[in-house]
Amino acid sequence: MKKYAILLLAAFLAGTLATFAQTGKASQPEEKVVSFDTKTYDFGDILLSDGPVSCKFVMKNISDSPIVIHNVVSSCGCTVPDYDKKPIQPGSSTSIEVTYANDQGPYPFNKTITVYVSNVNRPIVLKIKGQVHERKKSLEELYKVSMGPVAVRSTSVDMGYIAQGKRKSEDGEIANMSNKPVKVTVTGDEAVSVSISPNPIPARTAAKVKYTVNTNNGPKNWGKTTYRVSFLTDGTRQDGAVRLNATINDDFDNMTVRQINNAPAPRLDNTYSELKEVKKGTTVRKSFKVANAGKSDLLIHKIDIDGENSKVVTRMPITVKPGASATVDFSFDASKGDGEIINVLTLITNSVSKPQLNYFVTANIVD
Repeated sequence: MKKYAILLLAAFLAGTLATFAQTGKASQPEEKVVSFDTKTYDFGDILLSDGPVSCKFVMKNISDSPIVIHNVVSSCGCTVPDYDKKPIQPGSSTSIEVTYANDQGPYPFNKTITVYVSNVNRPIVLKIKGQVHERKKSLEELYKVSMGPVAVRSTSVDMGYIAQGKRKSEDGEIANMSNKPVKVTVTGDEAVSVSISPNPIPARTAAKVKYTVNTNNGPKNWGKTTYRVSFLTDGTRQDGAVRLNATINDDFDNMTVRQINNAPAPRLDNTYSELKEVKKGTTVRKSFKVANAGKSDLLIHKIDIDGENSKVVTRMPITVKPGASATVDFSFDASKGDGEIINVLTLITNSVSKPQLNYFVTANIVD
């Protein structure tokens, strides 16, 4: 892993230096330089006997200068990218072909392909995914979560990280388990839109679903955020829902060098609180301090908690001036669980260097 990380870093630095040398231009956010037809390719259900499978990602130069793909690195030796090394003129497109060896057995796969492009200020991550089977499976075997006449594989979709003010899409599938066509519509949170193709879904057939979260719509959320989508079939709402799980951070893509140099810099007085033995049924109050060693206001938008014992008492959001500090009060409830307990408090901040900062709470709950 260490060697792989070093190679990735070397590739990125080489690409960045080459970019500046060739164009004399500072790097820009991806959306000002290139566009992709898709960043995720879902092979769906394939068989082990199918052998290697391939797909293409089409990238267009939307800037006013020629660009070059410096390198394309896959997360696994089983995934091989191929691309054109010639300059891409403004308005022109190129393809990145990715071949998955399909020799790892009947498992789900999810691989990343990291693309280093001149004039772009950070690597671009593409994904391929799918499910490999030894034999062809029935709809009932593949889609086990029933919602009336339709069914899905899972009620949870991982949307990953989304920058505030931007949108992100992830693909899924839904199957019509009935013996007649079904028209599917959706209802859900304001930030979510869903497209289904084909729709109506033919009898005993699966359809593609695209879930899109637009952080500009609805209430502004931070950190771990769950959106819900419910399905209606031929106008009738069905029980159950699909949860779209996202982590929302500040958008740092358009920051200038000056803004980065003057950004806030959070510092914790300690990274953990060791409560040692806590009697079951009691509640302990503790606190920690967050200092701002940067040159602009530090905003703590929210504190996410991984664990069921801890609760942040301090009201959010918190603003910390440069050179100042703030106290975060929290409680630990020992009425749940036994023995060794670890909770993680994750601060969601506007710091480009530390958009997420973890504070650990450990305890031993005893009778």
